[in-house]
Amino acid sequence: MNHNIVGILIISHEPLGASFLDCIEHILGEQPRMLINHPILPTVDPDAEILKLQTALKQLDQGNGVLILTDLFGATPANIARRLIQHGQVECLAGLNLPMLLRALHYRHKPLPELVDKVLTGGRDSIIHISRT
Repeated sequence: MNHNIVGILIISHEPLGASFLDCIEHILGEQPRMLINHPILPTVDPDAEILKLQTALKQLDQGNGVLILTDLFGATPANIARRLIQHGQVECLAGLNLPMLLRALHYRHKPLPELVDKVLTGGRDSIIHISRT
């Protein structure tokens, strides 16, 4: 049986990804393995970042692929992430929220397509209108 997990790469506006990692460490009590945050600065050269991120993808892929999580669809981090997609091996979801990240960490032993579905569902289902009564 393959015990490898799906690697997770956060590509987001600085300092959002670091804040997510701080929250994860607070909740889980440790920093999970095979999780990399790559902050994007306002002055970034997208082509140079692609080269750096290709190296990060190689570090994260143990054979089960990599899930890229990014913050805002259409913004620079998501546009960079889009260029890294390799269907079936490197997938990307935008709209990152904390429940999505927790779900990704919890289910990353699943095959990448199933993980993508679990993370999407968790992200959508975590948006709740809270009423007083």
